[in-house]
Amino acid sequence: MNKVFVLFLFVCLLQTGKLYAQKNTILEQQITMNLKADSLIRVLSKLQNKNQITFSFDPDLLRNYQTPAFHFVSTPLTAALKKIFKGTPLVFNVIGNNIVITRAKPAVWTIHGHVFNDDDGEDLVGATVYIPELKAGVVTNQYGFYSLSVPEGTYDVLISNLGYKTQQKNIYFNQNIEMDTELIPQTKLLPEIKIKQVITPNPLLQNEQNYSSKTLDMKAYYAGETDIVKALQMQNGIKAISEGSSGLFIRGGNSDQNLILLDEAVVYNPSHLYGLVSVFNPDAINNLQVYKDYIPANFGGRLSSVIVNRMAEGNNKEYHLSGGVSLMSARISAEGPIVKDKGSFIIAFRRSLLDVFRNKFKLFNPNSIYYDINAKANYRINKNNSVYYSLYAGQDRLLSENSFRNDWGNLTSTLRWNHIFNSRLFLNTSAIYSNYSNLLDLNADTLSQKSQWSTGVRDITVKADYTFYSSPVNLIKFGLSSTYHQFTPGQTKNKESNEFNIAKDKSVESAVYYNQEISFSNSFELNFGLRLGMFQNAQERLDVFDSQGNRVKQNDYKTFINPEPRINISYLLNDKKRLFVTYNRNYQYLQLVQNSTLAFSSLEPWIPASAQIAPQHADLFSAGYRYSPGNYTFSANAYYKKLSNQLDLTGHAQIIQNPDIRNQLKAGKSDVYGFEAEITKTEGKFTGSLAYTYSRAFRTIQGINDGNRFAANYDIPHELKFSASYIFNKQFSVQTFFTYSSGRPLTLPVGYYLHDGINVPIFEGRNTSRFPDYSRLDISGQYHLETPLSRKRSLSSTISVGIYNLYNRKNPLYYHLTTDASIDQKGSLEYAFGFFPWIAYSFRL
Repeated sequence: MNKVFVLFLFVCLLQTGKLYAQKNTILEQQITMNLKADSLIRVLSKLQNKNQITFSFDPDLLRNYQTPAFHFVSTPLTAALKKIFKGTPLVFNVIGNNIVITRAKPAVWTIHGHVFNDDDGEDLVGATVYIPELKAGVVTNQYGFYSLSVPEGTYDVLISNLGYKTQQKNIYFNQNIEMDTELIPQTKLLPEIKIKQVITPNPLLQNEQNYSSKTLDMKAYYAGETDIVKALQMQNGIKAISEGSSGLFIRGGNSDQNLILLDEAVVYNPSHLYGLVSVFNPDAINNLQVYKDYIPANFGGRLSSVIVNRMAEGNNKEYHLSGGVSLMSARISAEGPIVKDKGSFIIAFRRSLLDVFRNKFKLFNPNSIYYDINAKANYRINKNNSVYYSLYAGQDRLLSENSFRNDWGNLTSTLRWNHIFNSRLFLNTSAIYSNYSNLLDLNADTLSQKSQWSTGVRDITVKADYTFYSSPVNLIKFGLSSTYHQFTPGQTKNKESNEFNIAKDKSVESAVYYNQEISFSNSFELNFGLRLGMFQNAQERLDVFDSQGNRVKQNDYKTFINPEPRINISYLLNDKKRLFVTYNRNYQYLQLVQNSTLAFSSLEPWIPASAQIAPQHADLFSAGYRYSPGNYTFSANAYYKKLSNQLDLTGHAQIIQNPDIRNQLKAGKSDVYGFEAEITKTEGKFTGSLAYTYSRAFRTIQGINDGNRFAANYDIPHELKFSASYIFNKQFSVQTFFTYSSGRPLTLPVGYYLHDGINVPIFEGRNTSRFPDYSRLDISGQYHLETPLSRKRSLSSTISVGIYNLYNRKNPLYYHLTTDASIDQKGSLEYAFGFFPWIAYSFRL
């Protein structure tokens, strides 16, 4: 066999050599002849007839070309042809015994750079760089970088972004070009300027929803707080299951199935005050992206959505001070250049005022405080290298009347390096730290018996993300990441015994991914990707002892490796209509242990997949339609999601001081389906949206509800949302928001039996009852002050007033079950906030 293979290889090499020699023989033959000025076709015909050469070409390709006179004396054919074709887009090549003449591919040049805000130098995420003549364009990534390759020639290049003046530049492309652009914000209120949503040239780039800080500023919530999570809950398809909660329930998924990122660091608990306020200070957030249909392969670890919060980088041109005060909190931030036009910083601090109002004015009942700090710095080393560092620290302390307390907080830190290898290849490298911790005082009859219960998750992550701009219709992303997790599901402090502790875990979660966006025509687009994830867990054992009764350190190990394919197909019926279908498979290796209330909890133990617990996974099928005629946008989406290894606690299971909690988690499946429709007006003094969602979420888990299918705790079939804004002039505007939704499920007793003078509830079936329907109407107004001081010192100040729950709807929070033997009712409803007027003030100097 070896001899046969060697002989075959020798024959192949011999034939290749013959072809190469034949090609050289044809092109190197000597030409001696005079050629008069004539058409190119006739010149080639004379060459062919005299020198026994065969030319192959399309006559229409050569018909319009003329040549000057030539005098060749012993000139190699290849040199003669180069002179003849000089000044034409024609090239030649030898194929067999023929010289084939074709049109040369035009030279391709690349323009790349960053798009910035002219006011403060901030990167603009999602800005469009578009060439109308080629109908080709690209959108800046989350770092403001773009790259676009075009054939040689002169073109108009349009750089635009929502809320900014479009720049048009006429550029001759005969080399690679680096071009940074600063866009000037435009005033909405000037009558000659029409602000409308920018429809990007590539419809695949609409897979995520983008929100700027300016968009979120108009959405004040309870007591005048501008809150990003609450603003998301006002969007279609994103649910809050109870008033005052920061839980996000998206496309039939649980709240822990959302990947929430702050400058790439995972935020495990996004709540202050048990959810009344989120941890995201609006003064420190520049951009927000939400993925709930197609999730690119560079994101993983959650089943339902990805929410990317990007912190502001600070003004690199001048120093500014801004802040504000509401009935909930006071905040202040400072920003400015480190080196003008090269580096900047921002520091933002926020503190609650609930304790002040409680003690001084008796406006609020909660005796609690919270604070958070955001800080970020960046420096552009040179055109190809930039570094960024961001930090978030937040803490809550809730105090009860009897001096018990609950403390929790998040700490995140991100160090990033952006590197541009060349005009088409971009790299972001990150080192990330995230720490969520929670401490709860446990009740006791005496102070000496008090103890504390702690939970938490600590992560260290390194990752590298590459973006390759192959062509205007071919974008490739690939990379890898690895995270080291440390889980503390529950530990008792201030006690010698560890009999109530829940076993700790240490895990490594790694992934490599590839994602590509490619256009096959002006109408057909394909976005696909594959993520390969690996999860390795080591869970400590608490039941191994030596002969002296001392606990022996020992771990149970388990490894999971799973591929996660994703695909999105888009078809443009025309420049205003788009159809798409999506399939995602996602794996989730972390599980939040929750009770049935879901709404008000900061004590959130996270546990990983292990030898006892299989990872969750989900298959999402989605189809959608988008129509954008002029000032309006209409969208409709239908989806079905099948989830496996969904965990739920058995009835009446206790989370705190329960070392057997893993055995009380039962696994099963869930099926989710729904439909979303929305119409939005995006231009003019009046803007708004009307949205409706129908969605269902069911679970089937052996060991719960007798194995029968039941509605998930977050199953809310109907939801209607209306939001509107009207700008009267450059000083005054008003906003309103209305929402209606079905009541969520809960489990109520069907009766009681009397035992030792106490009513003991009798339950039949999981989630067979529902809360009353929910509705609320809010209204607010903003007035921008103009005073001599504001004109002299560039002081911008705004007073906002509003009314939360205008018609004083009594919306339920939870049921309170009683054990009083004299009461036969199932329980009593506890209600949320009623009619509440508020006032807030903000400034920028």
